[in-house]
Amino acid sequence: RLSVAAAEMDADIEVFSHFQQDNSQSLHAIQALSRHLVEAAAGRTTAAQLIEILDRTIPLSDDAAAVKLIALAAELRNNGLALARTHVRINATQLHNAIRKTIGLETAPDDARFRQGYVNAVTALTESVEPVSINFGSLLAERTSAKRLFMTVAQMLKYLDGSTPVRFLIAECETAFTPLVALYYARLFGVADRIEICPLFETEKGLRNGSRVVEQLIGSQPFRTYLEGIGRLCIQTGYSDAGRFIGQPAAAGSIERLKERIVHSLKRHNLDIQLVFFDTHGESVGRGGHPGGLKQRLAYLQPPHVMRLMADAGIPYKQESSFQGGDGYVYFLNRPGALAVIASILEWRVAKQDERPDPYYAERDYVTEFLTSIKAFQDGLIANPDYGVLLGTFGTNLLYLTGSRATRRQDPSETARPQVSQFRAIPHNAVLQQLGMLTNTLGGAGAAIAHDPNRFFELVRTSPRFRAIIDMVRHADALSDADTLKAYVDTLDPGLFLLLQAASGYTERAESFGRLSEVLEDWGVHSEQARIFRHLFQDFIVLRDYLQQLDDLQPYDAVAARTRMSLAMLNTVRIALVHEIFRLGTLVPEFSSRNDAANRRLFIQILRLDIPAAVASLKDIFPSHPAESDAGDFGEPATYRTDDLQGYEHETLTVFEPMLALYELLRRISTAVAYRTGFIG
Repeated sequence: RLSVAAAEMDADIEVFSHFQQDNSQSLHAIQALSRHLVEAAAGRTTAAQLIEILDRTIPLSDDAAAVKLIALAAELRNNGLALARTHVRINATQLHNAIRKTIGLETAPDDARFRQGYVNAVTALTESVEPVSINFGSLLAERTSAKRLFMTVAQMLKYLDGSTPVRFLIAECETAFTPLVALYYARLFGVADRIEICPLFETEKGLRNGSRVVEQLIGSQPFRTYLEGIGRLCIQTGYSDAGRFIGQPAAAGSIERLKERIVHSLKRHNLDIQLVFFDTHGESVGRGGHPGGLKQRLAYLQPPHVMRLMADAGIPYKQESSFQGGDGYVYFLNRPGALAVIASILEWRVAKQDERPDPYYAERDYVTEFLTSIKAFQDGLIANPDYGVLLGTFGTNLLYLTGSRATRRQDPSETARPQVSQFRAIPHNAVLQQLGMLTNTLGGAGAAIAHDPNRFFELVRTSPRFRAIIDMVRHADALSDADTLKAYVDTLDPGLFLLLQAASGYTERAESFGRLSEVLEDWGVHSEQARIFRHLFQDFIVLRDYLQQLDDLQPYDAVAARTRMSLAMLNTVRIALVHEIFRLGTLVPEFSSRNDAANRRLFIQILRLDIPAAVASLKDIFPSHPAESDAGDFGEPATYRTDDLQGYEHETLTVFEPMLALYELLRRISTAVAYRTGFIG
């Protein structure tokens, strides 16, 4: 049965993977496949059929075989025919765009003037909607991304596997209107009983308003009926965007408060359903994964206080967490490691929790003030254009590609100033570790401690929850180095290259350093970077002073001195590589004497370390081999060759290729920094 099912699936995949929208032959193949799927639907293999076979077979098997078959049956019961639980994701804006014309959505859904009217309109639609039938032709014809996704899920459930629900994640969810739109489309396409609508709260506004969104959803009769039918309320939070916008310590506090308020809402409304919290985070400190070990990581993610609240309220719950990116691979690289991870999770889950009251929750006023101070500092960073310049001038080009989406801003022009909001969370965190200052975890902590140092030290001593949050800050501090960040800022300082010019005498290197100084002076980004460095350093030195006092009371030695030395050496070598790449950039011939702007633009591209693109342009402008002459027959020979027909092999070998090679070394060092720091994603 499995062999036949696998062969059918391979054939289906072959047709879908070669589909081209405007190709009639592809369309005919999809039509034929669709007819076959409809005709063969009754005979397709299902998870229930396989579970039935396994349940009959297990009692007849020897112990070794039975263990494997029991594990397989468990996987089928949990995941159906998939390798894992299926999640799809869409942005709130895409849902808003899909419903816009239907209800006359002319402003933002949370516009106070029309907010309730929009909710009433989509509620009325949901209550009266009649499900429609679709086929693959309907899906191909639809251009609205939100509707296409619902239709795709409907076809998946119909023809692949309908035994387990599909999690429908809604990113940037900040209003109850958005999940209500999702419910309308779920009912329209007949999948409301098999999808789990899951709002994602990770923006500052989402975390602040999330409990109010849940309260409104529970108060909506169509959505309450949906929740009672599906049997669970799914909520996703995330430390990636939350941490980079309001700081990791503040994110931890905000996410926990959100969970508390949601628990109180369910209890108040007496809703007898399971509560699912799906918390996403990734590698160690930079994206909210606690560095103190797996059990500390789990307790940080789902504090015992929240679990006690749910138990006291009689709310059945499920905690889900992601092991993302390289972080996930590290934990599951081999069977013994994977077994240790699973065993540790189970051990933590069944262990008796410490029942003693944590002073963290009795000192809520102080904790709120402390975390709000951090959030205010991070808010200021996000709004500060200099911070975007610090991250974006060449920071993202230190990295290999970190995901399927672009990491850099769309406008690469020399005058463009990158905005922090244009960065995705992964490269944002990755750039910070590469520049040597984990600002999204430790930024603002110095000012927060300074408000009441004695109370801070006392709470760290007595509160496990507060100490876990501060240990994140201490870990980030141990891996940060202000001198390293200053050295990267100074690579764009025209004054540095003037000093190097003076120290180089009357040599070719002196000329190169002089030209670098002129271009950097004209470009002017160093003043912006230096300004934001001073702002960060001011808070950093205050934090260092308080953490030194804390170390005297409770030493923190999770980061070895050897690790810090390795990071210093790696960054030293990489800065030398950056300087050499810049120097080679000064050796590029001017290719347009009539257009200084074009020459300057390409030089700025090199200073941004956008080396692959710059070298590709240079090789196109200066080909290494002479171009072929096709002068034709003019009745007399000519030995003269224009400069355009000369080759640039020397420049290719001494400038262009070395720049590429040095850049590759530079990025390999970035990988080494990631491993030494422990943030792999």
